[in-house]
Amino acid sequence: MSENRDLILAAPLWPHGESSLMHLMRRAGQYSTTCWAQSVDTGLSAVQYAILVVLAEESVCDQQTLGNRAGFDKATGTYVIDRMNKSGLLHVETDPENRRRKRVSMTPEGEAMLTQMIAQAINAEKLIASGLDAQDIADLKRLLSKIGGVQEPDENAENHDT
Repeated sequence: MSENRDLILAAPLWPHGESSLMHLMRRAGQYSTTCWAQSVDTGLSAVQYAILVVLAEESVCDQQTLGNRAGFDKATGTYVIDRMNKSGLLHVETDPENRRRKRVSMTPEGEAMLTQMIAQAINAEKLIASGLDAQDIADLKRLLSKIGGVQEPDENAENHDT
């Protein structure tokens, strides 16, 4: 049997089957975090990187839309955006048309950080996918998109060689 099969059998035998989906998801999350930490030396998290990526596409974004696009909840977003604002990566202002809404944009320092991080983030993805073939990666993206409730990736979109 392959090494991967041995890893699956090592998962806890929960009452509802051979291995627990929750346990495997948790292990995958831990591995993702490890790959990020090994590849990215800026001190920013994957969520902070996602914020910079969204703002590179949107220029200015309200905090709720930014959270939806980057994949974080309101409580997390408030803390992370505040921290990135204080570190000079983001600019946050109150929307003059709706004073309850915050408008977020990237500063020149944020743009420089994003430029620095792109190759590192690509390397993190390559590390995660190192044992997978192209079909495995496509299947994984489809399934994770479905579980995460996000729009499935476009099969024709560029995938950064992962």
